Amino acid sequence: MSSHAPRRGAAIAGSVLIVGGLVTVVVLAARGAPHRAADSTSPLSTSAAAVPTTPAPTTPAPTTATPTPAPTPKPTPTLAAAASVNSALRRLAARLPAGGVSVAALNMTTGARFSFGSGGGMRTGSVAKLFLLETVLLQHQDAGTPVSDDELALVTPMIENSDNKAEYSLFLDAGGRDALVDAFLRLGLNQSIPGYSDPALTATNATDGIALLQNLVRDRPLNAYSRSLALRLMRNVESDQRWGVSVVADPGSTVALKNGWLSVDNDNDASENDDGLWLVNSVGIVTVHGQQVLLSAFTQHGPDYASGVRLVEALVRAITPAVVAESG
Repeated sequence: MSSHAPRRGAAIAGSVLIVGGLVTVVVLAARGAPHRAADSTSPLSTSAAAVPTTPAPTTPAPTTATPTPAPTPKPTPTLAAAASVNSALRRLAARLPAGGVSVAALNMTTGARFSFGSGGGMRTGSVAKLFLLETVLLQHQDAGTPVSDDELALVTPMIENSDNKAEYSLFLDAGGRDALVDAFLRLGLNQSIPGYSDPALTATNATDGIALLQNLVRDRPLNAYSRSLALRLMRNVESDQRWGVSVVADPGSTVALKNGWLSVDNDNDASENDDGLWLVNSVGIVTVHGQQVLLSAFTQHGPDYASGVRLVEALVRAITPAVVAESG
């Protein structure tokens, strides 16, 4: 079954806000990263008490080192800004039935994070391909082997072109659903449940989407080889699949993402029926005002693919100011 849309076959301040039944968690980083003050110690100066009858040797004056400038603090959002973001996200979420939105952001430069919406039950669609890729990479780390050429021939179209046949072949080769179950906790995916009939029906939330991305920008659990391979693939997705989190990226910056979209009946069974409901999702790593930001947006119960894309991008635009403040 296709997860493609119209194209087929191809810790200083913290706050928990509860608004309209939705739980919003806000953690703001310190205003400016802590820094070590420049060394203010300078050599002591001395002077003679009396002038000798013979000239004293000339001694060069001690040189005082120029203090190293302190790093410029990076601006971080305020609680007021977070409240404004929460209000904007609440309005956007109202476009869908309850449980239709889960969105999260993490600024890797400042540590600021923000999440909003459903705490689980968000279907992944083709974002499941990234879950599967990290599972396979973890298996190879355990075995001490690189990804084989045959597997590379599957993971490349699976991520870059969102190819479903490649995904299913890799899913079977990896050990099916049991392999995902074994890997998820090790990957930090505490709120995710692999789909029973199809990986695309894996249930998750936006904070687990952030955890999935963190695995690609920190040392554990994936090693440098695994992270490099995954990021290379995510930076080379085909041009018509570069929507979503990329909407807030700095012009000319590199984006690594994976999107998912799927028409479903009753949000339970995958379907090719265009009259079904739509899930549209996007996760990725972007640069915003020069800062590395992880973004995760999941939507479901939507009327169609196009409106789902617009909603995901609106959610991403709305949440980013909660973790990134403009410089100057």
